[in-house]
Amino acid sequence: MDLGPARVAEIDASGMLAQVAGLAAQLREGYADARAQLAERIVGPSSVAPRDQPDGLVVCGMGGSAIGADLVLACLPAITVPAAVVRGYDLPEWVGPRTLVIAVSYSGETEETLACATRAGARGCAPACIASGGRLGALAESEGLPWVRVPGGGQPRAAVGRLSMALLAALEAARLTGRHDEEVAQAAAQLEADDALLAPGRPDTDNAAKRLARTLEQRLVVVYGAGPTVPVARRWKGQVNENAKAPAFFNELPELDHNEIMGWTSLPHVASSAVALFLTDVAAGERLGRRADLTAREYERLGVTSEVIAARGSSRLARLFSLVQLGDYVSCYLALLYGMDPTPVDAIEAFKAGLSDPAG
Repeated sequence: MDLGPARVAEIDASGMLAQVAGLAAQLREGYADARAQLAERIVGPSSVAPRDQPDGLVVCGMGGSAIGADLVLACLPAITVPAAVVRGYDLPEWVGPRTLVIAVSYSGETEETLACATRAGARGCAPACIASGGRLGALAESEGLPWVRVPGGGQPRAAVGRLSMALLAALEAARLTGRHDEEVAQAAAQLEADDALLAPGRPDTDNAAKRLARTLEQRLVVVYGAGPTVPVARRWKGQVNENAKAPAFFNELPELDHNEIMGWTSLPHVASSAVALFLTDVAAGERLGRRADLTAREYERLGVTSEVIAARGSSRLARLFSLVQLGDYVSCYLALLYGMDPTPVDAIEAFKAGLSDPAG
């Protein structure tokens, strides 16, 4: 089946691939826009920076609104305070008035994130907010909270660049990290160069994303990260779920070598129907890199088709987002192979509607 522009026009009615192609612009424009917004609020009651240096960091979000936090924190290993990403309704017990709490909800309507923002206020925090509007934006306005407003109207997972850069700018404003102008520029340049190699007009024989999508077609997808690539593995898993509407799972090294590696032993028909992708980065260190290679070899011995995919780029930010970009393209091409428009998430929307219905 052809995966060129004609197939995209036929299936991708909502333009998800075009949004994937805009990741470089999201990084560049999102970073500049967030810094400009925060510069207007850097002093006064709505400042991101607390009176004293934060003693901890909690980012609250779900799904596509949370993954940016995982990615940014993976790019900032030098942050010296405890940091956590909360996917749920409750804050850690250690959160107090000096903790920097950042609530991220693309729509501004995520009930778990709204609950965390409210509980942060009850603990004496003035949570910073990242949203396109909704109830979270209204809360920020009414309470005078710092708020980075991102453009709305799309799917949260398609705004990963904007959301990530808003968070990065907020951490800079809170003095938890220095400026990253150069790294953002490098990452955007890397993504622009790679986009030409992954686009629908690029033939299958010279397009890594199309080739990999064809490898994954009709197979169970498992994605493994190591060190800084763990959040990227989570992103790939979610993109296959939401864009291709297909099952996918993720785990991390070295943990999986202590349990999951045995799970491919008893059911060879399952092993032979799966593809394992190992995402690696030089920042993970030689030991984890060697583990990825050895584990992939063992998976092959157990009958699981395996592939090691190395990040490319001059900085950690560039390398991780380059892997994100590749996974986004792969998931969209897999959707086209399945005849699925990548954008709609009907099952998720139906569940949310049921959850909000008092009658259950």
